[in-house]
Amino acid sequence: MASERDQNQAKRPRLRRDGFPTIATMRPRLRRDGFSTIATDQKEDQQNQDYISLLPDDILLTIISKLTIRDAAVTTAISKRWAPLFNILPSLKITAATFNPTPNEYYVNRYRIKWIDALCSVLRSRKTALKKFHIAIHILKPYADHFYDVFASICAAGVENLSISNTNVDCYYWIPSPVFDCNTIVKLEITKCWLEVPLKLTGLRSVKSLVLREVIVADDEFKRMISQCKAIEKLVIIDCLRIKNIVIRAPRLSELVITFECPVRVVLKSAPRLVSVAILFDNSYDLWKNSGYDDEESDGEFSEGTNEAKNLMAFLNGLRRVKDLHLNFFNEYRKILSKDVMTLPTRLSPECYLVELKKLCICIPFNYNTFNMVISCLLNSSPNLMEIIICVKTNFYSYNKPHALELNFWEKQLAAECVKHHLTTATFCLDDYLSEDCFIFPKFLLRNAANLKNMNIFCDRNLKNIPNIAEKIKNELSAIHIASPDVEIMVEPIISRYRDIRTEFLISK
Repeated sequence: MASERDQNQAKRPRLRRDGFPTIATMRPRLRRDGFSTIATDQKEDQQNQDYISLLPDDILLTIISKLTIRDAAVTTAISKRWAPLFNILPSLKITAATFNPTPNEYYVNRYRIKWIDALCSVLRSRKTALKKFHIAIHILKPYADHFYDVFASICAAGVENLSISNTNVDCYYWIPSPVFDCNTIVKLEITKCWLEVPLKLTGLRSVKSLVLREVIVADDEFKRMISQCKAIEKLVIIDCLRIKNIVIRAPRLSELVITFECPVRVVLKSAPRLVSVAILFDNSYDLWKNSGYDDEESDGEFSEGTNEAKNLMAFLNGLRRVKDLHLNFFNEYRKILSKDVMTLPTRLSPECYLVELKKLCICIPFNYNTFNMVISCLLNSSPNLMEIIICVKTNFYSYNKPHALELNFWEKQLAAECVKHHLTTATFCLDDYLSEDCFIFPKFLLRNAANLKNMNIFCDRNLKNIPNIAEKIKNELSAIHIASPDVEIMVEPIISRYRDIRTEFLISK
């Protein structure tokens, strides 16, 4: 009996601690040539293994989120592993083509009703709350109530990232009240809508990023909305209507972008953490003025009695802690500012100095005294400036060429001490029009900036049309008395980095 027991134990495979037999004790199957098939079977198992389904839910949800709603819904039929994922997607992106074979079918009434029903069906099937909801759709007034219910359910469920874009060019969509009552929204983006901010605003306390693009909002409503956003860190305002006085009280605001087709008054009442600011006044002010928006309904026309120089100084006085400043002014703004140019001071008051400013980017028309006064005021008030970028624009459609600068203009307006100790990089992006006046300011910096390391001059077509022009410019700049022995002067054709410098901050934001 003992011998039979030993034989049976010998036949049994040795077990590991987890109870599974070891590969060494398993009897291998042999092929006809006598070799084992274990390696072959393992390769086949590896090839048939669905490794994607083994990924955690977070990664699978990220993959499905990149798909359209139609394709994402199809994933429920792949396997039991994928079936519940669609109903717990953290984000949804809705467009006119989401529930229709073609976007044009959305504009047919019967298809629009089906589209809204399909959207409501998707939202009702949700197992968890949406974190991100983006909708870009042609919203019509007869169906506004349906969208009211949609936004009410999404906000009540605790959405954190909400983007509403109305693609209807004929009318604006009124943002429903549930959006203003929601306190879970962290990122809010609104395009081509009408904002009627409640007098007793109870929501929007968690908003950290706010983007308003082509919205209609009155001054007092905007002020009330921004004051309620206690946690706001990023604010972007692009081509809004009925607004001409932007008053900001935001203790946590760190990034501000404002672009308008006409000049507006910007006052920073309280923004102690603001470090990055970009302001653009577009070149279509004349078109805007004649486009019909300057009626009583728009309430957004530029007031002829406004002192734009005082408005600019009031704005600059609130930038004490800013480290990165972009100013983009077109020729039409120069015409407005030139009426009060004599009231521009040579520097800000000492308590309003831009002591934290490290980088200054200015895009202006070529060589007008109005903007040269602005540049001198900024440099005189920025004792720690390290980098300056000046992008010069030429107006080919204007027959009024700028006058030549008076002799020693920069020496009279600009104190040498402001650029002597800290300025290390100066970049000039010049348009097609080149003249001697283009290099007066670069020469001033070379003579006075003792710590200057890089002087970059990028020109457009002229460098290609005139032989050896780059070398001639470089030799001319190198021939003057240079304060910094380590400065490197570079003159090259314009490159992509600076070609669109006038609007780079708008695209990136």
